[in-house]
Amino acid sequence: MPSGYDYRLSEGQVSENDSADLLAGNGLVVGQSSVMREVVQQMRQVAASPDTTVLLQGETGTGKEVFARTIHALSRRAAYQFVDVNCAAIPETLWETELFGVEAGAFTDARMSREGYLLRADGGSLFLDEIGSMPQTVQAKLLRFLETRSFRRVGSLKEIHVRLRVISATNMDLREAVAHGIFRADLYYRLQVITLYLPPLRSRPEDIEPLVRYFLRLFSAEGEQPLRVSAEALELLRQYPWPGNVRELRSVIQRGQVLCQDHTIRPEDLPEIIRRGPRSDLERLREFQESLHVPPEGMDLPAFLTGLERRFVQEALDLCHGNQVRAAALLGLTRDQLRYRMRLLRG
Repeated sequence: MPSGYDYRLSEGQVSENDSADLLAGNGLVVGQSSVMREVVQQMRQVAASPDTTVLLQGETGTGKEVFARTIHALSRRAAYQFVDVNCAAIPETLWETELFGVEAGAFTDARMSREGYLLRADGGSLFLDEIGSMPQTVQAKLLRFLETRSFRRVGSLKEIHVRLRVISATNMDLREAVAHGIFRADLYYRLQVITLYLPPLRSRPEDIEPLVRYFLRLFSAEGEQPLRVSAEALELLRQYPWPGNVRELRSVIQRGQVLCQDHTIRPEDLPEIIRRGPRSDLERLREFQESLHVPPEGMDLPAFLTGLERRFVQEALDLCHGNQVRAAALLGLTRDQLRYRMRLLRG
């Protein structure tokens, strides 16, 4: 197996050796590709600074929570609690009481004082997953906390001071959210003191095999023959683009573990979409075309078709660096037909 990084965590400590896996599991970050080595190195530097606010950005399934837990486990805050909050799962009306806690008698049902996430994470780390889903009213109050490290329970005038690290994560482009007024600019700048970008799995194919080997060990039943994957199945896994990233790969191996015979995952144990192999862009476009239906509420067909045509024309021009003859050929048009469409689309 090629040389790589393997960071295994035990009681807040980290060791390095030459095994090669990538990232998966609770309290385990491993890596082999150069891009992941760089991210892991940044993570280790961040972990050494226990008060620094961290923003993790990446597509769904790239392992943002794994990295957040590892930052916590590698830091001096490891002896305290790691509190994870799914921002998308909390109703707007409950945000303040969940985050800050509530004082007894603050409202009819508040019969006793209750601590919120901030107090629960005191000394440790607070992980705010899907931070882009946080309501703007709460964003303002979170900003105040980040600036003062103090807060008040709902219904109380007493300031409570805590020391903790805030780690947030999102698959949303927060810069774009700020530009559209969805996310507060001042909070964004406060959260992204250190930003770690977790690359999608398709951009680091050399990490697929180490990940597969890790999941094979994870799903091998204790006391039974170790789970394996055939060379043919492994090649299919290497070729697949993994839109769901590491989370999708984990599910595929778990599925294979259930369906396989003789403890070996073969091509027939993989989902059909993976067995079919990589599809061309044209095949995916045809599948998209077949999936289109008129919505029950109706649609503006001329506007939809115009938008679609504008996008294809612009992309063809970009691919051909503005050469209209080549762009027209790419779209199956003559140059005059392309120019005619360009004039219409500008209008």
